[in-house]
Amino acid sequence: MKKTLFYAMSITLLLFTVGCAEQKILERISLAILIGYDLENDNEVTATTAIRTVNQDYESVVLTKSETAATSKGTRVKVNLNTSKQVMAGQLRVVLLSKDLAEAGLNDTLHTIMMNSEMSSSVYLAVVDGDAKSLITAPYENVSDVGQHVFNLLDHNIEQELTVSSTGHEVLRDHYSSFKNMVLPLIKLEGKDEIQISGIALFDNTKMVGQLNDGDNVFYVQMLRKKFEYGTLQLEIPGDAFDVKSNIQIAIDSIKSNRTIKVTNPDTPEFDIQLKVKCRLLELSEDLSIGDAMVLKKIEEEMSKKMKSELERILKFTQDLKADIFGFGEIYHGSVRDPELDGEKWAELFPKSKMNIDVDVQIIRNGVFE
Repeated sequence: MKKTLFYAMSITLLLFTVGCAEQKILERISLAILIGYDLENDNEVTATTAIRTVNQDYESVVLTKSETAATSKGTRVKVNLNTSKQVMAGQLRVVLLSKDLAEAGLNDTLHTIMMNSEMSSSVYLAVVDGDAKSLITAPYENVSDVGQHVFNLLDHNIEQELTVSSTGHEVLRDHYSSFKNMVLPLIKLEGKDEIQISGIALFDNTKMVGQLNDGDNVFYVQMLRKKFEYGTLQLEIPGDAFDVKSNIQIAIDSIKSNRTIKVTNPDTPEFDIQLKVKCRLLELSEDLSIGDAMVLKKIEEEMSKKMKSELERILKFTQDLKADIFGFGEIYHGSVRDPELDGEKWAELFPKSKMNIDVDVQIIRNGVFE
């Protein structure tokens, strides 16, 4: 009994001691939760940091600070020189990169992220369609912590598969691959105080070379990049296939897709891409007899044609930009024995590659009658 009491008191004392020590530490440091980088005219970088700190009343508050230097590492040093508490990156959630900086190249920024032992590999990276400083310092009416807000926005949309996942681990993996390019979420400040995910930024090596702005575009990119667990989509099919004058608008959800990509001709090179899609039909803009198996089959066929057309358009767009965000190069590299194949050679082959796409849509149930 005495031993049990002794152990209980020891553990309690230890918890209080640790709690006191942590409180003293938090009084002496500030936590960077969001950093945004902008490119200045003289090729310097401005870093704007959202910092969570504890004030004299022991209340958690969020402040913003901006510093300019020749490198992103230099801006971090300047921020620390101008604050009374050491700024730590251990709680950093998001790194934002202005579009100008992304188009100029992210070598220095990615190197800083890789070399910073404090920074978690789960931090999200995103490109700002505009400048990062304006987005971070905007006078938001309903956002008290802009860092947490941007993190929640990205995290939710990535979880729902509405945008690409862009953790530091994933971005650096693609960055150091010779046969795959990076892709990052694109966000923007809409109006005075609303942050939106507006699309995705496409990269060739470390430079942003283009963007896709529409949510449906991102859907098709996701289909080619990975196995879909669930998703939603609105698409349009021709009405003349059903003796209807206007085109038919269709809404589907609960989308599950599986992709198979094979190299069929290494010389061209040529790929066969098979996509099997299962979904639930939610809405139709026309009154079609979907209880009729023949009508339902025709809807599936027209949806397959539409998806194939959109996927071909997306692929052509990325090939023109030499932005292999799908990893066709990795599949090709794993299928052929070419000791001379490297990233530079694949960059020449990717735009010339022939892509044969086959889409098979199956409506597993519908919500029109539910």
